[in-house]
Amino acid sequence: MLLKIFHSFRHAFRGMRFAYIHDKSFKIEVWATPLVVFFAWYFWPLTSTEVLFLALGVSLIYITELVNTAFERALEKIHPERHELIGKSKDIASSAVLVAVFYTALVILVILLSHFGMLP
Repeated sequence: MLLKIFHSFRHAFRGMRFAYIHDKSFKIEVWATPLVVFFAWYFWPLTSTEVLFLALGVSLIYITELVNTAFERALEKIHPERHELIGKSKDIASSAVLVAVFYTALVILVILLSHFGMLP
């Protein structure tokens, strides 16, 4: 049982490493995380709710980007030639990442506004 869990973690980290090495967007998002941490540090103290919403936003970006990367790689393997529907499918998957980025930007905006007294 423990060996199975160990292998699952190893596969997960290997997938994350592959995405970091081969997907420019994921790499940019990983390197943008220190900006979010700096933002949190600058506006400290944040409430536990604010910290959780920031962590949720970053996690959503990572999750959607990893799923998008996996989806794109699978589609490229299954259908390497350009195809209109494949392209649209990839666009739709990448729009999920955009929604996660918008959500995180909204969280940051709300925190900013509340710390400047513009929100209750």
